[in-house]
Amino acid sequence: MWSMKRFLSIFLFLLLLGVGNWAPAATFTDEVGRTVEVNGPPRRIVSVAPNVTEILFALGLGDRLVGVSAYCQYPPEALKIEKIGGYINPSLEKIVSLRPDLVVGIAEGDLRTFVDKLAGLKIPVYIANPRDALEVLTSIRKIGEVTFAQEPARRIVHSMEEKIRRIRDKVQGRPQPRVLHILDFNPLISAGKGTFVDDLIHLGGGRNVAETATGKYPRFSMEEVLVQDPEVILLASMKSQDPLVKQRGWWDRWKTITAVKQGRIYVLDSDLIHRPSPRMVEGLEQVARAIHPEVFK
Repeated sequence: MWSMKRFLSIFLFLLLLGVGNWAPAATFTDEVGRTVEVNGPPRRIVSVAPNVTEILFALGLGDRLVGVSAYCQYPPEALKIEKIGGYINPSLEKIVSLRPDLVVGIAEGDLRTFVDKLAGLKIPVYIANPRDALEVLTSIRKIGEVTFAQEPARRIVHSMEEKIRRIRDKVQGRPQPRVLHILDFNPLISAGKGTFVDDLIHLGGGRNVAETATGKYPRFSMEEVLVQDPEVILLASMKSQDPLVKQRGWWDRWKTITAVKQGRIYVLDSDLIHRPSPRMVEGLEQVARAIHPEVFK
C-alpha cells in the first residue's frame, strides 16, 4: 500500500504539472437567485455587458477577459478584446468558442435560453441585476465573490460608499430643486421612477419632475415641461466630451423656464449616469454639482 508521504508527493507533482487545473468547486448565488458553481478562480471570463466589463477591470481582472460585448468601450483596453455581440442577443457560438470558465451577464434579453444553453454545456453563468444606484455596490461585491476577488471588491465598495456619504452630507437639509433629465428630444423622453438617474437626482439633493410620470422612461410634451417648470435641466451625451451644442441651444426659445432663465442646463456623460458601474459615483457627483453648485465651490 502507498504511504501517505508517497501519496502527497505524487499529488503535489500532479499539481505542479497543472493536470486538470484542479481546484475545489465553490457555490454562489447570483443576483436573480440562481445557484452558480465555479471550479476555483475563473481564468477565462466573458462579459456580456459594459457595466460588467468595467467592474471586472476595476477588480483587476482585465487580463482574464477573453470576450466582451460590442458596446464595451471602457476602459480603452476593452476595445482590444474579442467581441461576442450585443448584450441582449450575444452570440452563443462565439462565447462557446472562447472556452470560458465563467460568463457574467445581465438580466435582459432572452435570459432563460441564454442561461440554459450555456448551463447545458457546463459553462457557469453569473447574472448581475442591480436595480438602483445603491444596488450597484452589492453587484460589485457579489461579482468580486464569484471571481475570487473579494478584497479588491471590498476596497472599491468602501471607496464608493465614502464618496456617496460625502455628497449626501453636502446636500442634506438643502432645498430640492425641480430637475428634468432629457434622454432624447424627438420626442422628449425623460427618466422616471425606477431608473438610475432618478436615484442620482435624489441622492444629489434634487426632485425628479418625472418621478410621478407613468413608466420608467416617460414622454413629455412641451406643455407639460412648461407646467413643471424645471429649475435644473440635465442632458445626456452619448459621446464622450460631446457638448451637445444644438440641444442646449434648442432650449433658448423657452425663456419662461426657470432653468433656461438661470442658465442651468448641464450636459452629463451618459455612461456615468446610466451605467451601473464603479464610475456611477462620478455621475452622482456631476448630478449633485449641477443641482447644488453652491456646496461644491
